[in-house]
Amino acid sequence: MEETDLVIVGAGPTGLFATFCAGLREINSVTLEVSGTYGGQITELYPQKIVYDMPGILKIKGADLSKQMYEQAVLLNKKILFNSGVTDIIPTDDRQFIIEVNGKQTYKTKAVLLCPGIGRFEPNKLNVEGEDRYKDKGVFYSVKDPSDFKGKKTLIVGGGDSAFDYANQIVDVSAGVVIAQHNNVLKAAEEVVDNTKKNSKVEIKLNTVVIGIYGDDNSVKSVKLKDVASGKEYSQDFDAVVIAAGQKTNPNMFKSLKLDNDGRYVKTDNNYKTSMDGIYAAGDAANVRNEPRFALLAVGTAEAYIAINNIKKYVSPSSGLFGEHSSNMKL
Repeated sequence: MEETDLVIVGAGPTGLFATFCAGLREINSVTLEVSGTYGGQITELYPQKIVYDMPGILKIKGADLSKQMYEQAVLLNKKILFNSGVTDIIPTDDRQFIIEVNGKQTYKTKAVLLCPGIGRFEPNKLNVEGEDRYKDKGVFYSVKDPSDFKGKKTLIVGGGDSAFDYANQIVDVSAGVVIAQHNNVLKAAEEVVDNTKKNSKVEIKLNTVVIGIYGDDNSVKSVKLKDVASGKEYSQDFDAVVIAAGQKTNPNMFKSLKLDNDGRYVKTDNNYKTSMDGIYAAGDAANVRNEPRFALLAVGTAEAYIAINNIKKYVSPSSGLFGEHSSNMKL
């Protein structure tokens, strides 16, 4: 079993910046990520979307931001291991923790920083005929590359921000986009909805549900739809379907930890320490007790910085709380 001072759980934006900060503070650490890559929600849900709210960056594509954050994270030779799901965190008698990775006890650590974002998540499915059969053969749950929809008539299922974001990402390369919402309520931002309605290549169908998805075994050819108001069923030709019906999330508080949480967030103090000594949390998984939660990338990275400095003090009590300014360092 390998021993370390800190295990960081998650390589999304918060975990990546925490990894970099651990390097700045010279903390012996390892970062564990359940998926096969870095970036968390950015990589999975909106890699092609433009991000505007990272300080000092005018605008940047999600995938490019993830890449730059990863390169920053490993700048100081920190270890990030992918396909390494933390399945349990077990307190020991000597006030340390055993980290179980993919079911096997792998690390012993003095401290843990939880940065799992919204946890393990998977897209909500429609559970209709043909959905599983044509997954990745015309049925998608996000838009990772707009060129996948070049020249294709595309149905997007959903009425939230993601549905409209996907529509606007692919409309210029597609043969046309139809947005189908199961009721008459569009939850996307009003300005986005209004601008999308002005695009002649986009049609919005309200009170419309998908009954089945059909094709020729290799690709999608048509979708059977139902008008909820009239009960009428009809088929329409499509080459691709994007299901933007939200995500099922499991924040996974880990079975051996007894942390103060509300089922969604791990509760912390202002130093991002949880109710258990040695366990800290930051980003979308954490919330300072009795404070509002601001789910922004910039906020998550700030939380990571605060947590790492407090972790440094925890694992090395003689150390100062604040490290050296990075501008004084030769990296």
